[in-house]
Parts: sequence; structure tokens; C-alpha cells
Amino acid sequence: NSPYLFSAAEDKTVKCWDLEQNKVVRHYHGHLSGVYCAALHPTLDVLITGGRDSTARVWDIRSKNQVHVLAGHTNTVVALGTQRADPQVVTGSMDNTIRYWDLAKGERTVSLTNHKKSVRAVTIHPFEYTMASASADNIKKWKFPRGEFLMNMQGQNAIINAMAVNQENVLATGGDNGSLHFWDWKTGYNYQTTQIA
Repeated sequence: NSPYLFSAAEDKTVKCWDLEQNKVVRHYHGHLSGVYCAALHPTLDVLITGGRDSTARVWDIRSKNQVHVLAGHTNTVVALGTQRADPQVVTGSMDNTIRYWDLAKGERTVSLTNHKKSVRAVTIHPFEYTMASASADNIKKWKFPRGEFLMNMQGQNAIINAMAVNQENVLATGGDNGSLHFWDWKTGYNYQTTQIA
């Protein structure tokens, strides 16, 4: 199997690149506006994309067919997460909400409305069945499958555009002001801060 890379762009295009041949091998068409995020499902051959048309779209990687349109957000979908267990898809939007989706039915199961500002990033813990979301107001941690609120993490004082958590329970968050914070996933304690020039 050749390694593949998926790219999304402001011009509505989603492309699959064959990295060995250094060329585009598939296009996915359907978004009505710019595409801001993409995520591969960990076990199924599907790609999920989110865009300025307020939707997330589920694609069959090989056939390029659009399987579902996950509609309901009222602003740009800028963050995605996928996992094996339900909910298999999580979306974060500039409408300040997070939504959980049933991938088999293509339907929303839960809406989380606790953020007061745009949700710019989400991350799913690799084995704990929890997730975190980030906004300019703070970071919030949630429990699956119903989205029970667990805790706030505060102190970065930036719009957080990227976040990731590893198996050692280290959460890393990157802000638009160049700040990089490291948090303990269990307690929410911010134990290291770095400013990138």
C-alpha cells in the first residue's frame, strides 16, 4: 500500500495525495465553501471533512462517494475528532458548539453548548473515553458518550487553534499568540508554558 495524505483547501477541494508518486490520485467534491479540517476514521475507510458551509461530510475513501452530510451547525466546522467507539465523530464549530455524531446513521446524538466562543480544536484521549475542546474562553474536558462536563482548564489567554493528548496523559495546546501549554490530563494542571517567537 502506498502512503496517502489528504489535504483540504479554501477553494472547496479535498485531495488525496499518493506520497510515493507525489501526485493527486483522488478528489472529493461536495463542500459548498472552503474546507478547514479533515480526519481519517481509525478503522473504517472513511474520511471526514469540515468546512465553512457549516457541515461535516463523510466520504468513502476509495469510491470518493459522499456517505453522509452531517448538518446542523450554524457556522464553520473547524475541528474534528474520530474514534472507534460511539460517538465515532466529534465536530467543533465557530457557532460555539460541539456535536457528537452516529456515523452509521449520519445523525447528531449530542450537542454541547457550554463554550461561549468559537470551538477551534478538539482532541480525543487515546484510551480513556474522554475528550477536550478548546476556545478563546477556556479548555473543557468531557466524558463520552453523553458529553458530561468534567472540568475547565484556564490560563492560556489565547485563541487555541490546536491541541493533542498522548497516552501519558499530556495535553498540549497551541494558541494564536505563539503560546504552547502543557497540561496534566487528569488534574487540568498547567505544568509548563513555552512562548514561540
